[in-house]
Amino acid sequence: MALTRRQYLGRAGRVGGVGAAALLGGCASNQQPDTESVTVRIGSKPFTEQKILGYLAYERLRRIDWIRAVDEIGAGNSLSNWEATAAGDQHLYWEYTGTAWLQLPPRHERRITDPESLFERVQADADSQRLQLADPAPFSNEYVIAADARWAERADVTTISDLAAHIRNGGDSPGVAVNEEFFHRQDGWRGLASYYEIETANGEPFIVTSIGLTYELLEQDRVQIASGFATDPQLNRSSVTVLEDDRDYFLPYQPTPTAYAPLINEHPEIFERLSPVVSALDKSTMRGLNSRVLLDGDHPFTVATQFLETEVLDDA
Repeated sequence: MALTRRQYLGRAGRVGGVGAAALLGGCASNQQPDTESVTVRIGSKPFTEQKILGYLAYERLRRIDWIRAVDEIGAGNSLSNWEATAAGDQHLYWEYTGTAWLQLPPRHERRITDPESLFERVQADADSQRLQLADPAPFSNEYVIAADARWAERADVTTISDLAAHIRNGGDSPGVAVNEEFFHRQDGWRGLASYYEIETANGEPFIVTSIGLTYELLEQDRVQIASGFATDPQLNRSSVTVLEDDRDYFLPYQPTPTAYAPLINEHPEIFERLSPVVSALDKSTMRGLNSRVLLDGDHPFTVATQFLETEVLDDA
């Protein structure tokens, strides 16, 4: 059973003289199973969270003596990573369950908001395409609707249904900022507005911009409503309130290691070695890791390496 560092320290009192490399090295699973090393090409999408996840997998596997990990992190979008991994040109990356369901072959329109049901269906799609999915992380990086905290308190808006009712009942109409992908996606703004019957008023600003700038527009009081992602560190600001998706519109977006199936069939210990990393990632933790890159300026590789050394331990 995997332990976070806090759990380990609470049980053992202190780590003592055991070095981080020894803790990360594991036991029998670190021994070379064959006479030749196994190449594992690890990719990711180009945004911050994906790079951190990619380097968590890369650094975790690189420390196993029979694996030759290859860093291909940061290149390609969801489709190109999915297809390259299915073809065996790349061997592993992290995909989100919601993205796989809606955006990747065979693509589905049905909304499934139960995380377990969604994962099972995505897993079945992956199996048919020579892909295997590990168990997903316990957090979801789904879309969220954020509000200026002062406006939300004044308008008594805490849920997306409240927002829709506030506008319909003649309350002051808020300005809205959404990122470009969210504006165009089938599960984005248009679908949300239709599902909740949100009517934006003429004359109020509706701004389509790049990811991240939506929060700055909130801070500048140019809009009162903005799209975001659940693991954005900007959501920790006291000036921002996340509106509850009270009718469960947004799908879960749990990240899961996604690998070339023949590789995992031959070496299932690859997923076993990643399991403690996956289970250590909750929403608060992922926000903190993203914050170190986006707000503090640290490199994703540094953030991932330090997280492995300080937070992920194996119960030997």
